[in-house]
Amino acid sequence: MGAGASGGAPVLALLAGLSAAYLGVAAVLALYVLPVGFGLTALPLVLAQAGVILGGGALVAVAAVRILAHRRRRERLIATARALGWDYRADVGDRLWGGSVDEQIERGNRTATDLIDARESAVPFDSVERTFVVGDGEGSTLHTVRAVRIPLPSEAPRLTLRSRRGGGALSVLPQRARRGSVLTLEGDFSDVFEVSVPAGYETDALYVLTPDLMAVLLDESPHLDLEIVDSTLHVYFPARDLTQPAELSRFLTTIAVLHDRFGRRTFLYRDDAAPAIDAATYRRAGDRLSAAARGVETRTRWWPVVAAVLTPLVPLLIAALWTSLAG
Repeated sequence: MGAGASGGAPVLALLAGLSAAYLGVAAVLALYVLPVGFGLTALPLVLAQAGVILGGGALVAVAAVRILAHRRRRERLIATARALGWDYRADVGDRLWGGSVDEQIERGNRTATDLIDARESAVPFDSVERTFVVGDGEGSTLHTVRAVRIPLPSEAPRLTLRSRRGGGALSVLPQRARRGSVLTLEGDFSDVFEVSVPAGYETDALYVLTPDLMAVLLDESPHLDLEIVDSTLHVYFPARDLTQPAELSRFLTTIAVLHDRFGRRTFLYRDDAAPAIDAATYRRAGDRLSAAARGVETRTRWWPVVAAVLTPLVPLLIAALWTSLAG
């Protein structure tokens, strides 16, 4: 078993620190700002001081409840991992996970916590909770997903399946596939997933995305984002509590189905455009694909950038409008 969750002492120290910080702020507000800065006296002062104490105390209590709940959930996750023979690590933010999140989000704007490593199990995978920030300043947005990596038996061209049902990791990232990279498929599949492939690999994508695999994806994971990166299938689930038996069961069932079906379709895949290697030379990982097969051309989504620029101006516009109406 890997490094577990922190013990109780750091949690208690954090709660004590929050309480001490609040007491300091409350003392300044109640004993100086309210009577001196605002000139309150008598009953108004007493009521204001009581409001500061009670309101701040409520905020500290809410923070304490959330911290303790997170600690208990982490302890249950460790117990679940131990019972299933998985490894667990609380924080792996220093590792490169791979996939579009690492490629598009700077390291300082992403975290990776609650790793469960089941790569030695019958259905090998590892999974981590990823939190990342898209954008800068007041227009930035925070997103959390449960990311999963499933090893594939062979390398395959970059293949991205973004669910159109909204809100997944690949939908909120700052870059999207260019229209020329989007592959339109027959039936309902293209209504549910936007499929992106490297230029010139459309036929190869159809070798992987057979009708039976597309039917499985529509049945098992229409709300998930997926991407093949070299010999790994990355799957992005919404954030979920894997300590709940029903959630864990659905999670593992989906992974098992994807491991089986994608494994079958990539097992015999070979890239005809891969660099030629002498027959006597052993092909290593990384030798089985051409450079063109490893990436999909992308474009920047401009509306998040515009929103990030305009958001700080909204209060100024409101103030200007108010001043104009008042004048």
